[in-house]
Amino acid sequence: MSSKLKILFFIFIVNLQIHAQSGVQFELNSIKFSGNNSFSSSTLQDVIYSRTTPWWFWKFLNSFTSFGKEPVYFDSTNIQIDLNALKQYYNSNGFFDASFNYKYEVDTSAKKVNLTYLIYEGQPFNFGKLTLTGLDNLPRNIYDNIFNEISIDPTKRYSESVIEDNTNKVINDLRNSGYMFAKYNDTTIIIKDTTKLKADVNIFFSLGKKYSIDTILINKTGEGAHLVENKLLRDISGIKSGDTYDLDELRRSTVRLYRTGLFNSVLLSGVGSDTTDSKVPIRLDGNIGLMNELSPEVIINNQQSAFNVGLGFSYIRKNFYGDARKLTISSSFGVQDIFRADIKNLVRRFSFRDTTLLGYVDSRIIIDQPYVFEKPIFGTWETYATINKQADYNNTIYGSKVTLEFELPTYTFVNHLSTSYTLEQSNEVYRIFNDSLSTKLISDIAADAASTTADNILFPTRGYNLSFHFEEGNSFRQKNSGAAGFYKIQVGGSYYVSIDRSLNSIAAFKLKVGDIQVFYGSFSSVPINRTFYAGGSTSIRGWRSNELVPEGSQVVRGIQGISFVGGSFLFEGSFEFRRRFLNNLGFALFTDYGNTWLGYNQFTWNGIAVASGLGFRYYTPVAPFRIDLAVKLYDPANRLLIWNNWNKHFFNNIELNFGLGEAF
Repeated sequence: MSSKLKILFFIFIVNLQIHAQSGVQFELNSIKFSGNNSFSSSTLQDVIYSRTTPWWFWKFLNSFTSFGKEPVYFDSTNIQIDLNALKQYYNSNGFFDASFNYKYEVDTSAKKVNLTYLIYEGQPFNFGKLTLTGLDNLPRNIYDNIFNEISIDPTKRYSESVIEDNTNKVINDLRNSGYMFAKYNDTTIIIKDTTKLKADVNIFFSLGKKYSIDTILINKTGEGAHLVENKLLRDISGIKSGDTYDLDELRRSTVRLYRTGLFNSVLLSGVGSDTTDSKVPIRLDGNIGLMNELSPEVIINNQQSAFNVGLGFSYIRKNFYGDARKLTISSSFGVQDIFRADIKNLVRRFSFRDTTLLGYVDSRIIIDQPYVFEKPIFGTWETYATINKQADYNNTIYGSKVTLEFELPTYTFVNHLSTSYTLEQSNEVYRIFNDSLSTKLISDIAADAASTTADNILFPTRGYNLSFHFEEGNSFRQKNSGAAGFYKIQVGGSYYVSIDRSLNSIAAFKLKVGDIQVFYGSFSSVPINRTFYAGGSTSIRGWRSNELVPEGSQVVRGIQGISFVGGSFLFEGSFEFRRRFLNNLGFALFTDYGNTWLGYNQFTWNGIAVASGLGFRYYTPVAPFRIDLAVKLYDPANRLLIWNNWNKHFFNNIELNFGLGEAF
């Protein structure tokens, strides 16, 4: 009897036993997997069609509301579907000789079925020789670049997803090299070598013609369309007649146009139907809004590692004196940790020294220029005044800043680069010392570089983000402040990996290290908004915003014992397990660690604060809103672990954090 006939016979027997009692349905209580040494049961559960019956509470809730879930009953016809899905999954991951069976247990008294799939994996096949067919007519330099980017390792197990990723990479490279209609022929031949356990792969492509740009066709709509010249849009796009067709360049140009603020929507695309010889026109479709905007706004952010809620007001003038320049005049305020604030006593007790309400007030004028030095460089000039009100000090900052952001291709390792120059005065008022004032004027040059491959901004499931910040500052001698020269370096990284096929269970890691070195003067002359702090909703969540500062006495021009000045060395990290369910709900289990010190030579392992907790997420189309409950596992202030440091008042052991967006 063939294996397929055996399976059909087994299914027939199951049907006889389960439906022996007429009209009785049996719930599918559990699905187990046996012999799955290479893949977890949770992964295989996502592969198959069958699902187990939900938890009793969800069934109970569903019985009288629209919430919860209905019971899932055993259906023997799904077994063959599941077996086919398992075979396809194993084949796509190099287990070409895998075989499958199943067994079941029927609990007639509880009316439940427990199903087990039996898996015999066999030996996996590794990648063998890779052949790309259809690329023979490519110029040698393009062919070499494409082949060098193919990442197939002959020591790794065959994987269909790796083939798919590399196929997409080849198509993208071809379309960036002028081959606008390059495509994958939907044919991949796998030749299996059973003696060497190797799988040779042959992928077929069609090139089509190589195209260059003919002209740019402008299609403008919207209220402000007549106020923006076609020549300006062509100049900003950076696309010139005669350039080789490049899909990535079209995407970068689209982003460049959108950043001007002129457009409600904009799209650049090749007009394939109008190609002549080897020329293709590019069509710009854009809806241009009003040139003047006046708007109030509700502000929700994570500034200073704290959840801030506030209001703002802005005026925007687009195409300011031409060249797609944008003028923005704005003013805003944010209340820090508003859910902790004593709103009841706010009006009665409000004063400069009062700490009932903490947060910031900010006003600024910004001019954005999308094309600086006739290059794709995004320039920004801003002048600002900001008041930061904290529990122990007020910091009033006046400054002016020029930033140049360089446009880089997405496929390079460093895909973000910006430089800036800042001239800023910081007035630091220390309330705990009778409003003692320290004024610091700083000249600062900074550079930021980043590399990102994360696949999603709101809920990254794979890839990484790396960042590097460097600045060199000089503070000049001012009232109650000496002169100092310093440099600051901060390196950070986050990594994301999915641990299930549905991309709903994610392991996320973060690490950040920073250091400030003073090369003349003293650290006390460095503005406090340039020093390092830890603690808060995007930092170590067992402590409040900026609460983790170096231990010991500090000096600010003769003022002793200030414990709120940040450190000159930062070490911080996090681990999160994130789980999303029901489309827009989720939770996270996390552990955060780190602290700040007065120099890297003061770093000690027992000085690292550790917190852990549970978070809840609501995923909106804009960003996830999160609530995190954290507890101090280890407090470096008293060198005590949680079981030796437990407060009899339960809620004193928990720190509640709110945030917009993931913590990292």
